[in-house]
Amino acid sequence: MKALKKQEAGSILIAAALLIVVLISFVALGLDAGLWFVVRAELSKAVDASALEAAKNLSNPHVGALTLAGEFAAENFPDGYLATSTSGSGGVGFTAQLVGTDRVQVDGRAGATPILAQVVGVSRIPISSVGVAQKRPVEIMMLLDRSRSMIGGPFADLKTAAKSFLDFFQDTQTQDKVGLISFATSVIADRPLGTNYVTPMKAAIDAMESDGGTNIEDGLDQMDGPNGFTNQNGVPSDRRVQQFLVVFTDGRPTGFRGTFKNKGKVYDAVACVTQNCEEGDGGETYNNLCETSQETWLGIDPRGTGDGIHNATCNSGKASTRWYIFDTHPVPGYPANATCIQDPPLYEHICDLASTLALQHAQELKAEGVTIYAIGLGKANSQFLGQLASSPNLVYYAPTSDQLQAIFQRIAQEIKLRLVR
Repeated sequence: MKALKKQEAGSILIAAALLIVVLISFVALGLDAGLWFVVRAELSKAVDASALEAAKNLSNPHVGALTLAGEFAAENFPDGYLATSTSGSGGVGFTAQLVGTDRVQVDGRAGATPILAQVVGVSRIPISSVGVAQKRPVEIMMLLDRSRSMIGGPFADLKTAAKSFLDFFQDTQTQDKVGLISFATSVIADRPLGTNYVTPMKAAIDAMESDGGTNIEDGLDQMDGPNGFTNQNGVPSDRRVQQFLVVFTDGRPTGFRGTFKNKGKVYDAVACVTQNCEEGDGGETYNNLCETSQETWLGIDPRGTGDGIHNATCNSGKASTRWYIFDTHPVPGYPANATCIQDPPLYEHICDLASTLALQHAQELKAEGVTIYAIGLGKANSQFLGQLASSPNLVYYAPTSDQLQAIFQRIAQEIKLRLVR
């Protein structure tokens, strides 16, 4: 009987010892699992960051993108990092390869060294991670103010700044597309959206001449036209081109493009004011309308509306001009077909419409996926620019024009960072 009890006690001791070994194994694996998770997370960060850095430099003729990927990954996850193996097949290693023409894939491997799990014979845990980054194609439109208030030093500084912006895209101009539209009273497509743009766009910038009002409304509207952004309606999200608009102005909108009728003839023209649409500036409506194609006046009195009705009591008996925009945006206090609208109501309404219609076009662009940067110089209206840009952190102000170059270059750098995913 005593012998049997001794055998049972011995069996219990053996079972307990085995159970303790199993429990220690699970505890060891549990503790080491946390370390392995950290190693894999850090390895993933390293391959992702190196793939992104390489993709940003795919078209850089001065840098080997794949070599850069390997070096960047090794800097972020060197041999022995987090107690990983330092030699042999279990050592840290990275391989970078080009997938197609616009993707970089970086494969990383490391051997995590267990601490407690070595008790049960586990000496190394192989860990791997893959990072892939793609350089996305881009379309950039510049919308630059060349109104009369820019004459002199500010205009020269703007040209220098805009040309320095282009230098950041010198290495990708065979793939990416950039274009330029400028505005005063009239709007000019100085360089339609296209590739190989650096030299011709710099020439177009140098050729810009300053004169006229601030018709930013028509400039924004033309961003959806044949010289502006590519229409991406129906394009799958993973194949869409990134589109950026960089807008510069030194003042408030002072005019807009519309359809007008005078003496039976319909005109596509610009209505604008004599001053800067600032509160209390006492501006007046111009005594005629301007052609959309150039800074010349049509000799048409703009006051009143009503299909060109002759009114002897209004403007010395001149025929009034029909403003079709008044059908949807009438002057406060006047019917849409009023025949004699004087200043200041008409002046103030033109200013309001110039901003309202411009912001409407900006919203349409943003709804189509365009990211808008806004740059203001001097007395540019902060509220207007804040509504114009895609977000508050995309608005920049330059109290003086000598600060423009730094702003344009900063925006170029930001756009380049956004071109990789």
